[in-house]
Amino acid sequence: MSEKDKLDILIYNAYCDICDDKSRMHKLELIANDYNVSIDYLYNRYLWLINMQINPNFCHLDENHKLIYKIFDEYNKMLNENNIEYYYTSGILAYLLANKSLERYHHDLDIFINMNCLENLEHICNNYNFSFERKVGERGDGTKRIMLKMYYQDMINIPITVFMYVKERDGSITQKDYFFDEKNRDFVEYIHNSPLVSKLSFSECPRIHNNIQYYSITPEALFLCKTGNRPKDVYDCTIFSDIIDADKLEKLKGAFKNNLPNNIVNAEDDEFSNYIFKNKSNKKVLIKHD
Repeated sequence: MSEKDKLDILIYNAYCDICDDKSRMHKLELIANDYNVSIDYLYNRYLWLINMQINPNFCHLDENHKLIYKIFDEYNKMLNENNIEYYYTSGILAYLLANKSLERYHHDLDIFINMNCLENLEHICNNYNFSFERKVGERGDGTKRIMLKMYYQDMINIPITVFMYVKERDGSITQKDYFFDEKNRDFVEYIHNSPLVSKLSFSECPRIHNNIQYYSITPEALFLCKTGNRPKDVYDCTIFSDIIDADKLEKLKGAFKNNLPNNIVNAEDDEFSNYIFKNKSNKKVLIKHD
């Protein structure tokens, strides 16, 4: 265990320990002296851990960050070497785009992948120590979605969630969410992104991490994705807020207002349905990770 993770455990347990104030202060002074930090630092760190809902006895942040970076780099090597079209989204992207180190705990990686590349990805992933699985998850309305999950080696506690899309001839991008109802009827929801929304949301300029190229959504699109009340999203927005282009953000907000609404069609009418729904009956309901 790293010294950073040890310190978090000591801080957390010192403040959570049921003891009198004098005993607690004595413990904190010993910790502060051993790690050459201030009491104020210990207290602020404890408040941050509580706000992020992190118990360092179970969530070792330094260890988690090393694993996340390892998976991210290995996954990018695979995607780049096999011409897989993709864009990262969600959690760690806030830190990567701002060129800052990870801070909070991350349960997974999220990525958009062009559906025309999925069969090839499924075919070659084992050669790079990744698995490719179809799982079933709840949509919240009584229907169940087919989810694509990938895992690096035996790290099943850090899944890669694949979100699916296709590029249209007019420059728009359509995300696809495949699901079935209680009568086992298959459907797909089309989530439309107009040409303008797509241009402002999906960046064609590669970025670099550990000398490895990767593609992602834009900071402005990420900011809109994270607009909400969850403490981790609020905190993430503070990490990369200084790289957001205010004009682009306002254009993106306006473009979304003029976007086509989502529509749901029978999956039989979708060109990828047979590929997505194969072996559906053998899958168990997925316990969600976030």
